[in-house]
Amino acid sequence: MFLRNQWYAAAFSRELAEKPLARTILGEPVVLFRTETGKIGALEDRCPHRSAPLSAGKCAGEAIACGYHGIHFDASGACVLIPHQPNIPPRLRVRAYPVAERWGWAWIWMGDPAAANPETIPDYWWFGAADWQSFERLYKVEAHWELCADNLLDLSHTPFLHPTTVGIPEMATIPLRTWVEGNTVFQQRVMKQVTPSPFVAEWGGFKGKIDRVATLTWLPASNISVEMIYEDAATKIALRLTQLVTPESERTTHVFFAWSRNFMLRPENEPRFREQSYKVMDEDISFMPLQQACVERFGQFRTIPINADATLIEARKVVQRLLREEQGAAAKLSA
Repeated sequence: MFLRNQWYAAAFSRELAEKPLARTILGEPVVLFRTETGKIGALEDRCPHRSAPLSAGKCAGEAIACGYHGIHFDASGACVLIPHQPNIPPRLRVRAYPVAERWGWAWIWMGDPAAANPETIPDYWWFGAADWQSFERLYKVEAHWELCADNLLDLSHTPFLHPTTVGIPEMATIPLRTWVEGNTVFQQRVMKQVTPSPFVAEWGGFKGKIDRVATLTWLPASNISVEMIYEDAATKIALRLTQLVTPESERTTHVFFAWSRNFMLRPENEPRFREQSYKVMDEDISFMPLQQACVERFGQFRTIPINADATLIEARKVVQRLLREEQGAAAKLSA
């Protein structure tokens, strides 16, 4: 079961260009497209005329044209052109989803359109900010969305999954603090005078021990950002990880992963930094399907919580509460 009255990352803005984009979100086939004036739209990926996928059509002015009979639908889902006749049947329309662009992503609202407020999209100001450099990747992961979100919500896995890249042994022993404010879950781990990991030592030019502070923010349905500060007496650098988790189905997930930094900004540093970042991400992403296969093999997701699970437990509590609220509201409407 999915939260519906939330904003989900549907695509990178750069993916919406000359052709429609097919994507399944919360189990529903959606087509995203950009009009000639730059407006974006998101419709159910089915032409109501003969059930052709609209994603097999093309962008046409301020509309999307079905590839089967050339029928046009605008971003509101209304039919605006039937090449074969002048009149348009009122029922010939497509379900439309609220969409908005922020921080280089197209966001979609899969629930009640009246509740969609773009001002509630998370504030990821560092994308495009001066003195910050970012890049991103989209992964389709063969795993349930909560398993994907858990990866960043529990950074105590880092010494074990990333021992030669960004992990340090102290991350498994130094406690973290978790707290909740409304629907937002926070986590922080403060480490004083620890040995930097191999990648961090290279990024900051650190020769000895450093202070390291990691602060995580989780927002529903599952949008996660982590600010990592590394410093010694001479140098202070910051890295931000942004992971937007969008369920495709009950066992597959779109994971939008971005790295942002305020160091190594010269163009010649980019290939090396990306190579290192991709290695870390691949270590994470490759492990999630192994967990999903184990869940399916044993028939259910069974877990015995430990202290390191505090943040993901709080995030799950928020999701379950919001699900109950959505179901209660839906029950009142249908009564």
